[in-house]
Amino acid sequence: MNRLVLAALAAITLSTNAVLAQTPVLRASATVSSDLVRIGDLVDNVSSSKARIAIFRAPDLGETGSVPATQVLAALRAHDVLGVYAGGMNQVSVTRASRVLEAADIRVRIAQALSERMRIADPANVAVLPDTPLQPLHVDPSDSTQLTPVRINLDGSGRFEIVFRIENRDVRFTGIASEAADTVVVTRSLNRGDILNESDIAIEKRSRREIQGEPLRDVSAAIGMALQQSLRAGQPVRGSDVTRPQLVKRGETVVMNYQVPGIALTVRGKAEDGGALGDIVNITNVQSKRTVQGVVSGPGQVTVSSMTPRVTSALTNSASPQQVTALVAGR
Repeated sequence: MNRLVLAALAAITLSTNAVLAQTPVLRASATVSSDLVRIGDLVDNVSSSKARIAIFRAPDLGETGSVPATQVLAALRAHDVLGVYAGGMNQVSVTRASRVLEAADIRVRIAQALSERMRIADPANVAVLPDTPLQPLHVDPSDSTQLTPVRINLDGSGRFEIVFRIENRDVRFTGIASEAADTVVVTRSLNRGDILNESDIAIEKRSRREIQGEPLRDVSAAIGMALQQSLRAGQPVRGSDVTRPQLVKRGETVVMNYQVPGIALTVRGKAEDGGALGDIVNITNVQSKRTVQGVVSGPGQVTVSSMTPRVTSALTNSASPQQVTALVAGR
């Protein structure tokens, strides 16, 4: 019995598929390459003579639009395309195919067109600052032509007007162009006092006009430096924006490392000055209250290699390490 039921179901399925193969079927979505939507774009199993009939205007290049299924069916009936199977769908989506010229590609073409006028050999060294943000251009996918400049105006201040032609239409851009150079920029927003790591910076081509002051050109000059002001992501790093990080801050307690031949002694001190690695700062021994000079050797670390006269005298008279320790500590 089960075999008979399965056989009957299979026969019904085959019969249904055969009917559908001959029945016009409405598609849920379609992609068209022209400015007109034809019956054959929206309906399967339709005669070639009917398939070529245009019934709607297509969306703009690169755009997608929706048409109510009832409206599509009504347009089909007007051309005697009847009995279309819609499968209960409510909307039909239509996309106009396009070839996309990205904003980055447009910027490159502008730089290439201006570089000769600016007498800059490498277009990559032309910085383009458009008056309005560049937007992608959608063109017919069958058109392989590129943006061709038909008019270029460039004045002494760098202001430009350039008109490109593509697909028998003109596209106009205006802005300012100037010579660009490798510039260190931050890859994320940073705060004052942050130490620049390799992942925090990158090299980008930037216009000399857009930066007040002298920007850093080499990442090695930025890595390990501390910011003297906050910077936004993408902002150039100028020489005045960075300084060597202070490893010792004024007023903080530091470790004083006394170094003399054969003796190493560590005591606590108070920093009278702030300093970066290698700076000479004044440090007061918290026990003896005497102030000496030392070299910043690490975070909270100062190395003192010259002793006070009292210590020098003690060493000259062959004082023992215990005596030196007592003298340095102020005992």
